[in-house]
Amino acid sequence: MRVNVDWLLDWIEPNLDAPALAELLTTSGLEVDAVLPVAGDFSGVVVAEIIGCEAHPDAERLRVCSVDDGQKVRRVVCGAPNARAGLKTAFARIDAVLPGAFKIKAANIRGVSSEGMLCSASELGISDEASGIIEVPSD
Repeated sequence: MRVNVDWLLDWIEPNLDAPALAELLTTSGLEVDAVLPVAGDFSGVVVAEIIGCEAHPDAERLRVCSVDDGQKVRRVVCGAPNARAGLKTAFARIDAVLPGAFKIKAANIRGVSSEGMLCSASELGISDEASGIIEVPSD
């Protein structure tokens, strides 16, 4: 069974880190097989809002999104079917590193420059879900 550490900390002393919690559980008679991260190893990813989204001029299944990452509005080419204005999602800035040491670079996708990448859960190693980009609650 997998258990979220944050959930466990609601029930016990909150000053324990994951290894100390695993040790406490083991000494209490519960076997802890492993302590695993909830997501893959990544950096340079923030929650951003798509403020505009239009069809790519030269690719039927791509969209050109205006993405506000809290620092600047950036243009990003995206193929996710759920990309739309008003959506908050995971945005990998240029130089971000995704699981598998995949580094995000500026790109030119079918004649349109793209300044980062909107991410699915599978691209961040959170789950196998890859049908679209992550949808973060608006609050």
